[in-house]
Formats: sequence, structure tokens, C-alpha cells
Amino acid sequence: MKGNLFQLAKEYIDLIERIEKTRDPNKLQILDEKRAECHWEFIKALKAQGIQFKDRDHATRIAFRIANGEL
Repeated sequence: MKGNLFQLAKEYIDLIERIEKTRDPNKLQILDEKRAECHWEFIKALKAQGIQFKDRDHATRIAFRIANGEL
């Protein structure tokens, strides 16, 4: 499951970075919908691994650390 957690974190962070770089409103909406779906998948994976988080922002910081190989 750890590899899966890494993959989810990487996908989640990639979507966030793509959102930050996109100016097209239509693409932004699509990317944001994908980000929301990915966020909940990542949250489920964190819970399955017993990793605690305080809120969405904290979960996102955890995703950045996992994606960068820090955790």
C-alpha cells in the first residue's frame, strides 16, 4: 500500500501544480474536479495506513512530503 500512497500523493501534487499554472477556466474546472477526487482517495489511503492528519491543509502538506520522498 505504501507505493500506492506515494502514487496518490504524487498525482495529487501534480494536479495542484497544474492548477497553479493553468489560466483557462474550463481546464481549471476539470483539474479542480480531478484534484478533489484525488484528494479523497489520498485521504482514504492515509486513514488505511493509520496516518493521522488535522485537516485538508495538513493532508496536503503530508502529500507534498510523501511525493518528495521525505516520508
